[in-house]
Amino acid sequence: METPLKPGTPPPSSARPQQTATQPKAAARPAPAPAPAPAQTARHLKKGELLFAEGENSRAMYFLKTGMLRIFKKKGESHIEIDTIHSGQVVGELAFLDGNPRSASGEALTECDLVEVSGPVFQDVLTKMPDWLKILLKTVVARLRTASTRIRQLESASVAVDYSDKDGKRNSHYVYLSPIDVLKIASGILLVCARNGAGVPGGVTVRVGLLQRYVNQIMGVPVAKITTFMDVLEQVNVIKTSSDGDSQQSILQDIDFLEQLITYLNEENLLEPSKRHDLTIRGFLVMGLMAKHMDQYGTDQVTGMKVLNIAEIRKKETTAAGKEAFRIEEFPELVKLGYATGLNIKSTDEMFTSIKAEFFMHAYRLQRLVVSIQAVNEQKRKAGSMGR
Repeated sequence: METPLKPGTPPPSSARPQQTATQPKAAARPAPAPAPAPAQTARHLKKGELLFAEGENSRAMYFLKTGMLRIFKKKGESHIEIDTIHSGQVVGELAFLDGNPRSASGEALTECDLVEVSGPVFQDVLTKMPDWLKILLKTVVARLRTASTRIRQLESASVAVDYSDKDGKRNSHYVYLSPIDVLKIASGILLVCARNGAGVPGGVTVRVGLLQRYVNQIMGVPVAKITTFMDVLEQVNVIKTSSDGDSQQSILQDIDFLEQLITYLNEENLLEPSKRHDLTIRGFLVMGLMAKHMDQYGTDQVTGMKVLNIAEIRKKETTAAGKEAFRIEEFPELVKLGYATGLNIKSTDEMFTSIKAEFFMHAYRLQRLVVSIQAVNEQKRKAGSMGR
């Protein structure tokens, strides 16, 4: 018989509820959320590198941190300059926002640093927008694209006709840098140097940004053409350009030559096509080899002219395999243009011509620049043909 407990007395241990040895299991940890896609991706483009091509589907839009981009459109064998994008601007946003293919291509004019905003990142932002804001955004983008199409006169931009054929007929191939373009840019360089240039060792500084504003906004030449012509001048050692990020400084090393170029182009444009100083590539090659070896020959004391042995120059330039650098039949072209006298042939090893050294080198530098421009035009024409 159990003894009743007094009030307040704890029950015996046997009557207390027993605790189980098994402890409750801890709750399972939730799986870590996937890392969000990076909102921004850094991109770097070298000069001449393509950012996007006309007709391709848009996967991103870009913020240009440093550098310059040209926006251009194909037109047959040619390219039409649309716009120039500078640091601090956004590019590629229209196709990115409305989902249409790219209406133009983008190419780096200088080295560029960009921030890329990808489609998934932007779509994630769109899902958080109210519907009315999405509709407003699409409406604005559609109107921008329509306005862009109407405003730009694509049919008249960047097109030139080449009248250089000897018979005066229109040449059907595309001319990227026309004589008028070159005259405008060269005149702009002289203007900027005269008004804003500073004398430095080796020449006069050219403020490239100011040059682009003058020639682009006042003379109507696309910035891409200005940049291309500056590159040509650098190739022929007329200009020396240094770049520091988005800032460029160029030094005009021979201001007299640039003035002579303007005079030469003006005079050539006034001549009948058959009387212009158009030199073939083979004729230019012969002229270049004569300039290369000219210092090895003496000057006639009576005429004051250099006397060159063309046969000897050809022999020196003949390869080990016996391939001749040029044919004697290619030399008379220089005689016709007044750059050298007719050959005085004494033997197969002695074929002499006389030149006025200073005049010859001046003409050679002009022809070298003209040939470089022709090479650029041919390169642009081929690029347009490949893109069709």
